[in-house]
Amino acid sequence: MFQKVRRSKLFIDTLIKLHFFSGSVSVERKNQDNDGPPTYETVFGWSQSFENLMKHRSGQKYFAEFLKGEYSDENILFWQACEELKREKNAEKIEEKARIIYEDFISILSPKEVSLDSRVREIVNTNMGRPSASTFDEAQNQIYTLMQRDSYPRFLASPIYKAAMQTFGVKEEAV
Repeated sequence: MFQKVRRSKLFIDTLIKLHFFSGSVSVERKNQDNDGPPTYETVFGWSQSFENLMKHRSGQKYFAEFLKGEYSDENILFWQACEELKREKNAEKIEEKARIIYEDFISILSPKEVSLDSRVREIVNTNMGRPSASTFDEAQNQIYTLMQRDSYPRFLASPIYKAAMQTFGVKEEAV
């Protein structure tokens, strides 16, 4: 059990480093992210759509910080782990990563279990018979939609997002 927990934590730590520091976010990036701090246009763009937020590693970092404060960071960690799995080409590594993702986020024994409906959970369980890069697609889409509908509006009203905008001298007007 210790080895599983240790390996899982190592896998998640690696994912976080890859996503936040290497620029390997795969949600249709269009040369809008660089290694420096986000620009005003980028941070403002996060308020225009959830997709804009999620296609920037800096946006994911701010959003993950917000979700951690809401005790729901498992959602973005799961989404990022699925993105990492999709980039893997080695079949053995795909199977290993799929099992780790399952143990860390799908298993009812996991402290970081994501909330999935029974239909999607059954699809994932079936897919785990022969894990592939698309094993978690339905679950990832459900979690993305959950974050978009539930957490994203609260993120835009949060002190974290407001502070990011204030770094550019933008303050919320009193109505």
